[in-house]
Amino acid sequence: MRKFFATVMMLGGLLALSAPLTAQSPTKIGYIDTRLVLQEAPGAQEARTTLEADMLGFQRQLQAMQDSLQAMMTDYQQKSLVMSADAKQKREQEIIQKRSGWEQRAEQLQQQAAQRQQQVMEPIMQRVETVISEVRQAGGYAVVFDLASEAIVSADPTLDLTATVIERLKASAPAASGQQ
Repeated sequence: MRKFFATVMMLGGLLALSAPLTAQSPTKIGYIDTRLVLQEAPGAQEARTTLEADMLGFQRQLQAMQDSLQAMMTDYQQKSLVMSADAKQKREQEIIQKRSGWEQRAEQLQQQAAQRQQQVMEPIMQRVETVISEVRQAGGYAVVFDLASEAIVSADPTLDLTATVIERLKASAPAASGQQ
């Protein structure tokens, strides 16, 4: 979503610079705070709850693997003084393999978590982008900036469209829930 807004901001800047200022009416701009929009968007809380439950499952898997690895290392440390050199080497290899397996699984789980987040949030993000576009067009705004991206240094608070976007999202919730 940040890429979307960065592109919009760049295009808006180019539009403002490329047209002679005296030949057109003032360009109307607005901004929103996507952090607030995403807090209030229909379905967002449910999506966060789903993602939190999924992440908890991923964390439990990692914790179990880490506990197993730690137990193996503790056992090795306690018994290493009485182990033969061959037995030590074999045990060290087992620990290295277990650690390598843990790291690979952790990477897989991170990828799964990112995919799951995208899967759960994509319908909401698409709806938010659609509503932002609708608000921009209906209000005659040339550009809508995202306050969350910290790209705005100073702005007139009367240009804040966040509440309007939230109201439209809530008003269109029955249509949006059928799409999800």
